Amino acid sequence: MFYFRYAVLASGIFGIAANSLLLYALISHNAQQAKKRAINLLIIHQNIVDLTCCFLLVITYSSADKMELTGMLGYFLCTFFVSETATYCALYASVINLMILTVERYLKIVHPFWSKKNLKRWMIYTAMALVWIIAKMLLVPVVLTTTVVEDGFCLPYFKWESPTVQAIYGAIMAFVFIILPLITFIYCYGRIVVVMKRQMRVMAGHNEASSQMNASQVQSKRIKWNIIKTMIIVSVTFVICWFPSNIYIMTADVTQELSLNVGYYPTVFMAYLNPCINPFIYAIKHDGVKEKLARLMICQKCKRPTAVTDNSVRGTYNAGVTPCTPAGNAHP
Repeated sequence: MFYFRYAVLASGIFGIAANSLLLYALISHNAQQAKKRAINLLIIHQNIVDLTCCFLLVITYSSADKMELTGMLGYFLCTFFVSETATYCALYASVINLMILTVERYLKIVHPFWSKKNLKRWMIYTAMALVWIIAKMLLVPVVLTTTVVEDGFCLPYFKWESPTVQAIYGAIMAFVFIILPLITFIYCYGRIVVVMKRQMRVMAGHNEASSQMNASQVQSKRIKWNIIKTMIIVSVTFVICWFPSNIYIMTADVTQELSLNVGYYPTVFMAYLNPCINPFIYAIKHDGVKEKLARLMICQKCKRPTAVTDNSVRGTYNAGVTPCTPAGNAHP
């Protein structure tokens, strides 16, 4: 437990820094693409959810053992922080948003005409709000009815009406956060890959007379394909990080054994690690993010001043400052 707590704290702090930098890169990149209507709010929202999860991880694991659990305040702290309900709300919101993002990509690529006509901006905003509402509805009522505080100790998810109710709830959560995401990812991205490859073959077969028009179309398809590859890697990473924890907890519920043993901590840590890994996937695969981060690093390097005194001029001037240039024009 000691090593687990500090490992989670370290990953949470690291995730806050990485997700904050990624959020800057995404917003800056999408601000430039606003006139081209290429903003993807769900990708930005995915990053905000991951950042929130990292914040809650740090708050929970840095203060949970120091909280005094007495009275109504103690019960509130127990149900939302000691039980890690707040953190899991953000984790589950991340999963739901990832599924909605996958469906949105599927509609825009596999059914472009239908999505252009029917997929409105208000629907995206509604979906973003529903992400948090659904996550809270699946967790908060259950934790409020099954968590108790006895003699200053928090006992989360302890008081169930019957083992059958507990098993049914576990099965519902397993379906929503294991089976359903897996089906969504396999079907949607499978269809997307088939359609994208077919479109690229058709465009490659066009004659040279329309080469200039095809060049812009190829560029647009390349950007879409890059985003799809990024989201496929994010989805695969989610499966790798989440499956061990969910399968372990399901096994513990079925066998009615306590899950606080040597297998619990590494599997749960992998689930917590997922929102901390996503920024690195975007930094490696997303062209817009790579460009913004590269420009940020170049500007930070060229802004380091070197003060040089010139006797012929009063004061000092920064002779070592190199003006920032766009990433495409930056000298090696």
